[in-house]
Amino acid sequence: MEKIKAQALIDAGYAREHDGGLYSDEAQLKAAILAAMTERHVVRGRRDLARGAVTKFELYAEMLPQAPGVRQLPRTIEESAAQDQLKKKLWGWLNVGITGFAQVRVAELGYVLCEAPVARTKLIEETGKREPSTETGRFLTRNRDLILDYYTGPAARHFLAAARRLEAQLGLVIARRPELEAAVASQVGVVVRQAVSSISHADSADGELGTV
Repeated sequence: MEKIKAQALIDAGYAREHDGGLYSDEAQLKAAILAAMTERHVVRGRRDLARGAVTKFELYAEMLPQAPGVRQLPRTIEESAAQDQLKKKLWGWLNVGITGFAQVRVAELGYVLCEAPVARTKLIEETGKREPSTETGRFLTRNRDLILDYYTGPAARHFLAAARRLEAQLGLVIARRPELEAAVASQVGVVVRQAVSSISHADSADGELGTV
């Protein structure tokens, strides 16, 4: 399986010579992914979203066009496993988290790496027919509305969901041990103040985003 994965990189040109041999080079592949994102997957507005975003399989096929599963279904268990691992690795480099490989490296360009549901047509292997589907797509953007909808918005909703889970847990404790209500309220008050103070941009007018 490791040989299959290495060969997929070599076939796509991500390789280096050493002691007369040819070896796969992930550093070249990472650089190529960054170039592909800044050249082909920048979304400037909502109308460009579906076309500009790239899905997990599309990224795999774009970067490794000769790899297992791109032009034909994997022929062996090893090829199938290699495909899954390569897709996971490439997609991981496009992690939208603040420490993600691509997210960090597009900072100087002013882009934010976001993800959103996008419409696609999926091939059903059992029937050979194509059917509409919705998949996660990732893209770079400077657009104000897209950043608010697909980056800061989801982050805020996750924060709210966590707060609601905490409220439910507190309610459980107080319902079972009413004498702890004052202690719990004091404990939560400290945590809430810490949480609010840690979000320094929440009340900052300077944090308003511009539109491209």
